Amino acid sequence: MEKGEKIKKKSGEIEYLNKNCWLVKNLNYSPYNRCQYCELKFRNCLFLQYQIISLILIFFILILSFLIEGKTPELLIISVFTLIVVYGYFFSKSTDKIIKANFSERRAKEALSELNEKLEEKVLEQTKEIRKAYEVEKKAHEELKRLDRAKDQFVLATQHHLRTPVTGMSGYLDLIFTGSFGKIPKKLEGALKKFQSATKILSKLIDEFLDISQLQIGRKVVALKPNVELAPILDEIVEEVSMEAETKKLFIKLEKDKSLPKINADPEKLKTALFNIVDNALKYTTKGGITIKVNSKDSNILIEVKDTGKGISQQDLELLFNKLFERGDKADKFYATGRGIGLFMSTLIIEAHNGKIWAESQGQDKGSSFFIQLPIK
Repeated sequence: MEKGEKIKKKSGEIEYLNKNCWLVKNLNYSPYNRCQYCELKFRNCLFLQYQIISLILIFFILILSFLIEGKTPELLIISVFTLIVVYGYFFSKSTDKIIKANFSERRAKEALSELNEKLEEKVLEQTKEIRKAYEVEKKAHEELKRLDRAKDQFVLATQHHLRTPVTGMSGYLDLIFTGSFGKIPKKLEGALKKFQSATKILSKLIDEFLDISQLQIGRKVVALKPNVELAPILDEIVEEVSMEAETKKLFIKLEKDKSLPKINADPEKLKTALFNIVDNALKYTTKGGITIKVNSKDSNILIEVKDTGKGISQQDLELLFNKLFERGDKADKFYATGRGIGLFMSTLIIEAHNGKIWAESQGQDKGSSFFIQLPIK
């Protein structure tokens, strides 16, 4: 700004001059306070219009009085001028308020309009950013799905490739122990039996991983059959774990209703799921034992596997069934070789049977109860 140049004032500001008004423009100052809020031309001034109307009324009254009485009374002239002055005073005051109110309303509308424009620009800008973010997220989601499919295919392919040599190893070991390659030397018999046992464990582990992967990607691993009896499956599980329970000096009891309804189930997979629960209870119990209770209620069968083991913390309960390789806190002290897949696999199998599984515990060293609910139909 050049030196001496005045800043142009806006209407409403002190020293504002309405250049549209002939009177203000010639006087170069505002004759009234209300003029700083006015942007009208001089001919549109409300007070000017009042003055013109007042003069017309004065002349009209005077002329009318002169025509009627032949003269104009002084009292009438004084009364008319007094009325006009008094009314003019209040009119001027009300004019000030009207002009200020109009100015405030106009400014409010301008501010609102400006705000709306800014909001529209902001909304438009944010909408563009949201669209960009959505596109990025969409691409990332598609890439994630692609990678997830690739991962699933890789896992399945890897496990199939692992199963092939292990199956071959098991086959050759069976041939060796049946004498197809001659008599086994005494010094090799013990080592071969350990090798055969390790091979069976490895084969079972590969099968478990394969089943978990297939269940996770939605493949049907569980083939439900009608009219499956649950009691024989539980009897087999108890028989299989009884030796381990006896070795650890633990009791194992099976309490079931005399007559249990038949269910739709995959006997082999359901046995795997229930075995994992019972086996898990045995591994983390050092004294006392395990009680398996089975009863039917309404349209479901409820199985409870209750142990007197180390118990489960509230934090571990929340993660117990929904994470692969997830093991409870301090679990290694009780069973260091646990794989952390048994409960997760059992959960997937039970859910494939349209059932539910959950656990309850009072806390550390207070035992725990696992519940499996299966629909009868």
